[in-house]
Parts: sequence; structure tokens; C-alpha cells
Amino acid sequence: MKDHSGSLFDDVDASLALSIPYFAAKEDSRMSPLWKRRMHRFYNKVTKADLIQLHDALYLSHLAYVDTVKQFRDGLAKFQNNSWEILYGTTDSLPDLPANFLLIHKQLAPLEEPSFKTFFEAKEQSEVLVTLVVRGTKHISDVLSDGLLEAKDYRGGKAHGGILSSGKNLAEYYLPKLKELHRTTGRDKIRLVIIGHSLGAGTAAIAAMELKEHIFLEVEAVGFGCPSLLSRELSTSTKDYITTVVNDADIVPRMSGASMHNLMLDLIEYDWTDDALEDVEFTLRRGRDSLDFGNLLPDTDTVLNWIRDYLNKKVLPKYSNIERKERLPSVLIPPGQCIHIFRDGYGFTCTYTPCDFFASVDFSPTVLDDHLIPTGYQRAVLSAVQDSDRDYSVSLYTDSNFCVMKKWTSHWNFFTIHICIYILSFLFLVSIFK
Repeated sequence: MKDHSGSLFDDVDASLALSIPYFAAKEDSRMSPLWKRRMHRFYNKVTKADLIQLHDALYLSHLAYVDTVKQFRDGLAKFQNNSWEILYGTTDSLPDLPANFLLIHKQLAPLEEPSFKTFFEAKEQSEVLVTLVVRGTKHISDVLSDGLLEAKDYRGGKAHGGILSSGKNLAEYYLPKLKELHRTTGRDKIRLVIIGHSLGAGTAAIAAMELKEHIFLEVEAVGFGCPSLLSRELSTSTKDYITTVVNDADIVPRMSGASMHNLMLDLIEYDWTDDALEDVEFTLRRGRDSLDFGNLLPDTDTVLNWIRDYLNKKVLPKYSNIERKERLPSVLIPPGQCIHIFRDGYGFTCTYTPCDFFASVDFSPTVLDDHLIPTGYQRAVLSAVQDSDRDYSVSLYTDSNFCVMKKWTSHWNFFTIHICIYILSFLFLVSIFK
């Protein structure tokens, strides 16, 4: 990082703040729904049945954000005909172990054979079906894990340092409990599905990699908005048992030291001056016609000439002399088999997408909302289900909002801190090498 980032901030000044909204508008225009459809045209679509089972996993991921175990039990009772029971669970998070809940299916298999296979169905009568739900970022201790952008050596590749520790700790914590469950049930195997959102998704993926080694466990992981977690080869090696769902422009799966470095360079090097002049002209002319006090606004041409003169003298010389710096290759990407739900201009489309598709940041106005569950994943999955066959009478029966929504504002606030910690961690890493 030292070779590439030593002079990253040499060209930074107060004008960077003006670059952000105009660069976002440019990127949002470039990555239009037509562009998105073109980028995904060679990828297979996710079936409606698979989308519905993803929604089941999303329900539990959302439910994990409750404040008490009782609230979790209440929500669990409304899931799949009250067919699950909590074995262990805590809403307390430690710096290296997020809140989690271990569930067991009350029967070896559902009473009725579903019309499609789900994550939450025993494949054989000799299996015990267990689900481990891991909560995402909610408390400051969770943010500390998120903020460690450093990639560490892991299984011949690289992994996100903070989440690597959390995932290993989760696997170590539950391995004795799973062994005891295997012994007491007398079944051949335990089918373990680990799910989560955000930090929970990353922790679930690492825990799945750790627990996969034990022959009495059949392990899968399903994550929503998982951070950039593994190096490319390591991510590819987990495709058979880890699924990562990314909602449109969700920034978290795209955030790594390299991608944030490259985004900062894009912002520094973007010449926003023409955009600003157009914006000022539009504002003054429309304001003069639309506002009650429009006649009090200064003359448009006079203001534009003044701004243009200032930009020519103080700002444009910087862009004419600025040297385009080298972009860094992304070290970390999301794990396993990736699924991308994206806005296609009509609604939402969902395709199986290579995980290195998310190696750079989509700088869109929806980068934060797309990461949250109510405004992002929940809405996108429901829309994708309905749009898959244009059947808008479909509704997904489970709704975790009744026990989580009141607390979601606090989660959104912590998520904002979570993003800031990512950015500040990156700035710190750069500054120490400057």
C-alpha cells in the first residue's frame, strides 16, 4: 500500500466535497438500468422458487436484530408454522463474536413435502436440521470487527482480518455443542445452515469454512450484504456451500482497502466544474420563475461569470496539472457463489453473478439504503419474486418487521457509523504510509 498510496492526499482540498455529489450523479447516469442489463446478459437468472427460499433466510437474518431473546422467540413462532426451536441464543455482542442464535427443526423433515427444495429442509431422514443465525452490525463492538480492513493470510489466500477472527470464534464456540447434539440425536449427520446479514454474513461464511472440515456436519452458508471477505481463489473454492446475495448498489460487499483507495482517486481526479456551472444556472433560472422571492435572486449571467472566473483561476489549474495515479487491484471479494439483485428499469432482476463483479464501488445514491434489510433486501427480494413472472399478487408470508422495525432506526445509525469506520480505517492506513 505504501508504494501506491504515499501521495494519495497531495491533491486533496476543500473542493473534494463538491466533487462527491457530481461524481455520484455521473456514475448513477453511467450505470443505468440498460447498462446493468447489458452487464448481466450472460448470467443465469435465479428462479422464483430459489428467491422465495432466500426470503426465508432473509427473514431470520432480519429477526436477529431484536433486542431480547424473547422477541426472537416471538418472531420465530411465526416462521414456517412454528417448526423451529432455539437451542442457544444471545443478543449480546463481543468485539470478536457477534450475537447469534442456534435453532433446531422440531422434526426430521417438514410435515408436508414442499413444491421446491429449501435451505431449511433435511435432505435425508438421517439428518438433523440445524440453523445458526448471526447478527450483523448493531453495536459498537460489531463496528470494531467491521473496521479492520486489513487482509490477513488464511488457508493459502487472504481474508478480512476482523471478520476472520469473529468467524473462527463462532465456529470454536459452537463445535462442542454441535458434537454433543450429534451424539444425543444419534443421527448420521447434522445439516447446518449458517445465515446472516452484513457482518453476520461474513462471520457465517468463515464459520462455515471452519466447520466444513468435520465429517459429521453438512454445512452451508447464506449471507446478505457480506463484506469483501476472501481473496479470489479462496472465494471460488467455497462456491459449493456459500451463497452471497448482493442488493444492487450495496456498498458493503464492495468495500475493501483497494476499492476505497480507488474511489478516493476517482473523486480527487473528477473535474466537476462544468457540472457545477450547469447546476448553478439551472437553480437560478428555475428559482427566479418558481419562488415567491425569485425576483430578489441575483442576475444569473453575472453570477455565472463570477463563478466561471473563480473556477478558471483557482480550480481548473489543479485538474490540468493533476497526474492520474495507479489504481490498486482488489484483494478481497465476497465469498462463494454470488447472486446479484439489481434494478433493471422495470423492477428487479436476480442473476448468478461472479463475485469479482463486486471488486469496485458503485457510487450510487442508494449505496446505504441498498444494504439495509427493510429498505433494501426485503423490498428487492419481494420485487424480484413478483417481477420474475409478472405476478404482483404474490406476497411473502413472513414479516419480521413487527418485532424489529421499531429498533431499526438505531441499527441504521450504527450502520452509518459502520461506514464511517470503514472510511476512517482506510484513511488511517493510508496516512501511516504517507
